[in-house]
Amino acid sequence: MNLFVVYLVCALVGAVIALWRAPAWPRYNLLLAIAATPQVGHVLGIHIRGMFAVSVMAMLLWCCCNYRIAGVPLVAGGAALNMLAMAWHGGAMPVRADILAGLGYHFETGMLLEGSKDIVVHGSPLWLLSDWLPVTTDLFTLIVSPGDLLIVGGVLVWLLFSRTPESERKHLMLAFSTPAASTEKRPRLVQGQSARPALTRLALLAAADPALAERLLRDPFDAADAHPHYHVTLDAHDRATLAAIRARARTVGEFLGELAAEVDGT
Repeated sequence: MNLFVVYLVCALVGAVIALWRAPAWPRYNLLLAIAATPQVGHVLGIHIRGMFAVSVMAMLLWCCCNYRIAGVPLVAGGAALNMLAMAWHGGAMPVRADILAGLGYHFETGMLLEGSKDIVVHGSPLWLLSDWLPVTTDLFTLIVSPGDLLIVGGVLVWLLFSRTPESERKHLMLAFSTPAASTEKRPRLVQGQSARPALTRLALLAAADPALAERLLRDPFDAADAHPHYHVTLDAHDRATLAAIRARARTVGEFLGELAAEVDGT
């Protein structure tokens, strides 16, 4: 259980760093999942003949597809060292009985350790590549291999020094950015295309009828409500806009110019 907690904490820390720095994401990660399947099987006590060979091939293909990414060569080297030691012992990682005894654990040789990928051995020609480096804390004790250290180092190099290509980052930024406002000049005073349709209608009527324009300058609300042919319904926003224009304008031309600017949104 302690091993799973350590893996979970490491995965969470890695995810936080990945979100912060956006490292280059490896391709064909299904191959990596296939390569890890025998390891998970050993931890769960499931042993499938021939799966170790499949794991080796999947790992080699994944590394070949991603070797240009920073950190992947280190991961590949660490995995190769581990797989070499495991191949000598039928797909299980050897751990020496005397090293376990030094930590207070006594197991018979040839025993597969429950909840791990390790097999207890008396000795091994490749013992330097096996799990023989103890990592002890108050919460847990782990025995790791040189290959494990290389893999951890490779993951750290990937997280800290690889970067998503600039072209991909720009593509992602464009995908999530808000489209810029159009710089094309909008048609002026075209009825039905303004965000202020009532004011647009009133401005069109005033532009066509000079007498109405003069009445608007004197009393815009009365002129808008009492037009003999086209009644214009103004809301509170429209009335406030007309009052502000009337307070600023001194001539009919200024009134119509400011009214046109308001309905055109300029």
